[in-house]
Amino acid sequence: MLSFLKKDKDPLRQKVKELKCRQIHYVDDGYDEVIGAMQDDCKAMLRLSPVNYYAVKEKYIMAKVYSSRDFEQNYAEFFRYDNDKVISSSKLFEVDKVTVSKAFAKVGIIIK
Repeated sequence: MLSFLKKDKDPLRQKVKELKCRQIHYVDDGYDEVIGAMQDDCKAMLRLSPVNYYAVKEKYIMAKVYSSRDFEQNYAEFFRYDNDKVISSSKLFEVDKVTVSKAFAKVGIIIK
């Protein structure tokens, strides 16, 4: 009944709440393949093509990338949207600094 009072017991989720979150919107193409490949290699997220959110409103993939200030700790979570409703979501994946830098560079965010 009072589920909103429950504390999130997952320590990774607690850690992610303290990190900065940035969103990247991708073309909805190959979601299942990328999520499956993310289990083995975080570079799989670079297969996705970024899109302007306002150009494609019906179907898209949104990646929430959580990063520390120095970008040494990075996590990504993917959501598949259809008509602004979440159809599916992934778990949190740990992503290295180089991959995050390349993913952000695709959308014009330069990390030094």
